[in-house]
Amino acid sequence: MKPIFFSFLGILFLFSPIKGSPILIGNPAQPGLQNGGIIRETPSSWSFRISYFGDYVYNQRFHDEFPICASEETPSQIKFWTQAGMLTFNFRDSIDLYGIVGGLQLQLDEEILTKQQLAWGVGGKIVFYHEGKFRAGCDIKYFQSNQTPSFFQCDHSAYNVTSNFSLSYSELQAALGLSYRTKYFSPYASATYLIAKLSPSSNAVYLRFPMVNMEIAVPTKSVIASRKFGLALGATLIDKRKASLAVEWRAFNQNSIDVTGEVRF
Repeated sequence: MKPIFFSFLGILFLFSPIKGSPILIGNPAQPGLQNGGIIRETPSSWSFRISYFGDYVYNQRFHDEFPICASEETPSQIKFWTQAGMLTFNFRDSIDLYGIVGGLQLQLDEEILTKQQLAWGVGGKIVFYHEGKFRAGCDIKYFQSNQTPSFFQCDHSAYNVTSNFSLSYSELQAALGLSYRTKYFSPYASATYLIAKLSPSSNAVYLRFPMVNMEIAVPTKSVIASRKFGLALGATLIDKRKASLAVEWRAFNQNSIDVTGEVRF
């Protein structure tokens, strides 16, 4: 029993604040890429946009936030998969205010995989420089999701969670980028900075051994990402004045890819 018990200690010590993000950056010029819409054909000072995106963080490294004496450092890899819708209010083709609602799924190494659960966020984007075909903009957003794992996996066995245990993921993300606009195409690049947490609801979680009527209490602690700063590269395809499709890749603080479709009204 002891090797399995100490394996869980290593796994669960990873839970809590994380510097990382399972959410897109987006084109810094997005507020001004379109000036018409499906309902409002002529340009106006305000409009709404609806979008849907899938964001996959396929590699992000973390280490202990607060090292404990005589405790071995336990680096880990976390993956995120986010699917969500976004409603954006646009003002004067320069300012976006938006809300996000969808689902988030989390995987920690090969031991923990949660089901997709509710996620939400709010944010804003502003274009502060426009000269010819170039635009510069900044974006800031808050994103949150509660994850409730029902079991942990170790040595090909499932250990059911018997206590009321959950993980609260929250993040604050900022980006500063530059975009180039042609008639139907707009590539962009952004520098990113991420502050986020994955916090356990308690200092310990109770697990039941498979095939044995026995429970153990395993302590939890926090981890943070090894890098805070990152880079986002992407491109937006623009269909006349009413819709767009964007693909984005992020690196350094996380490795991820994102696809977003959007319609303006």
